[in-house]
Amino acid sequence: MFNGMEGLDLTINVPAQEWAYNQRRVAYLEAIALRLVRDSGYLQEWFSAVELASYSLPGMPSSAGAITRKASKECWLRFDMPELERPCYHITALPRRAFDEVLSRILALPELTGEDGALPSLPPVPVLVPELPENTAPAWVLPLMRLVRGEAAGNLGKAWHELPKHMPPGSILPTVEEAAQVIANLGLAEKLSSG
Repeated sequence: MFNGMEGLDLTINVPAQEWAYNQRRVAYLEAIALRLVRDSGYLQEWFSAVELASYSLPGMPSSAGAITRKASKECWLRFDMPELERPCYHITALPRRAFDEVLSRILALPELTGEDGALPSLPPVPVLVPELPENTAPAWVLPLMRLVRGEAAGNLGKAWHELPKHMPPGSILPTVEEAAQVIANLGLAEKLSSG
């Protein structure tokens, strides 16, 4: 199909800056997802220069004005918030050391105790067993009947012992009592004895 090729490998070119941004974005979103599971009151992606200065992040200037100048010089991703009358900067725009520090602070989760914020204990998911109509036989009945009429030559006990070999791996086999009940309910007991 492809002149002897086994596959079709495709590559695309992504600018390094865009790739780095997306990697940082994924790291941030993973940290936020973990944080939301533990503390749903925390979610912030955009920070003003005043907020960033108050965090004393490594590799960042100590004043809001210096942070604003650095952001302008380095073309950080920004969003002008009219209610604050100043720009806010996206977390992924921060220098690497500052970004890593913000992530580590997000991930510095408080210990869970039974009283103050433990994850709610959810009930176990019920196993849904589809209810079969009265005239529908379980998947093991047909192979069992074939065994009884074939290699077991009418011997139900022999067919029962051979049944696991004729079922797909992982199939659920019934107990002897369940099998007898289903065979009786389906009216197959008479066929086995007559046949």
